[in-house]
Amino acid sequence: MYRFQLTTTLCYGPDSLTALGTLDGRRVLVVTDAFMSTTPLMAKVRTELAGASAVEVFSDVKPNPDLTAVTEGLRAFLAFAPDAIVALGGGSPIDTAKAVRKLALELGHRLPAGLIVIPTTSGTGSEVTSFAVITDEHHTKLPLTAVEMLPEMAILDPEAVRTAPPKLTADSGMDAVSHAIEAYVAKGSNDFSDALAEKALRLADTSLVRAFRDGADADARERQHNAATMAGIAFQNAGLGIVHSLSHAIGGSFRVAHGRLNAILLPAVICFNAGDLGFRPHDVGPVARRYAALAKALGLSASTERNLVLALNAWVEKLRTNLEMPATLTAAGVDRATFTAAVPALAATAHKDFCTSGNPVPATEKDLAALLTRVV
Repeated sequence: MYRFQLTTTLCYGPDSLTALGTLDGRRVLVVTDAFMSTTPLMAKVRTELAGASAVEVFSDVKPNPDLTAVTEGLRAFLAFAPDAIVALGGGSPIDTAKAVRKLALELGHRLPAGLIVIPTTSGTGSEVTSFAVITDEHHTKLPLTAVEMLPEMAILDPEAVRTAPPKLTADSGMDAVSHAIEAYVAKGSNDFSDALAEKALRLADTSLVRAFRDGADADARERQHNAATMAGIAFQNAGLGIVHSLSHAIGGSFRVAHGRLNAILLPAVICFNAGDLGFRPHDVGPVARRYAALAKALGLSASTERNLVLALNAWVEKLRTNLEMPATLTAAGVDRATFTAAVPALAATAHKDFCTSGNPVPATEKDLAALLTRVV
């Protein structure tokens, strides 16, 4: 028997922030970052929480949240004793709120009105997953997973992402694309996750570049926002692979956005998982056939399954180019010599990453080191 989890209630579309009215009479802890706490969106959230009995804001979340941020957030939770947490922001506030909720539960403090998430980027999928990524004192990214970290509600209001700058739109969008593609070929892929991954990519195909070029395009914003959440549900139930384990390893040592790293790594990983079709043109295995099926679902065409995989890779590269993203780590600002020296350690870290176990093709440390060298 298999399980496909559908735990989080989705409130989406214009005016979906009114769903915060379900917290009337409750004590609400808002977890966000310093910038978001001063925005008009935060003011609107406060307005929608006017019926709450008390509202406290914890805004000390930093990018790439670390153990210190989680500890401080837990202190704020214990001091305030909320009935609900509202996480407002991108992956960092959401992951911090999840970790705080999990730790509070372990200390015996339940959250009767649950965790409500308002994502302000269209990419992480964290609003519908039981995963969180926290950075430890050694700058290593630690992927955490626990069913208790699944939010009870996600509010997908396009107004929350309307002012996201183009670079953030691109980075988060390619994160969502990588979620969908990795989920489609992951060991845990299934009919339900496949359907969501396919739809997420079709929406991204028509909406992501539009949202990047014109942030005020409400239709593009809403559809890309939905795509990111669909991709999140897909990987929550199917798993991910070595795009993410490599990205986690690199991101712990080099300051490049997670989605940007995924965009750089994705074509190389597709080639690796498909059997390096450029060098073995007649060897099309089951993973390559999965990529070919995904290419067909995107409306791509080619004469052979091998060429369909190459077409999928070309689609990723074209999308990356249209989003004005770099194709290599050096183009992203990473020093070549420093990175090359770090490759063995990064490969070892990636090999131990939880996401590596979900990759459809076994990858040794040597394989991962070769992939890292390929993208520098």
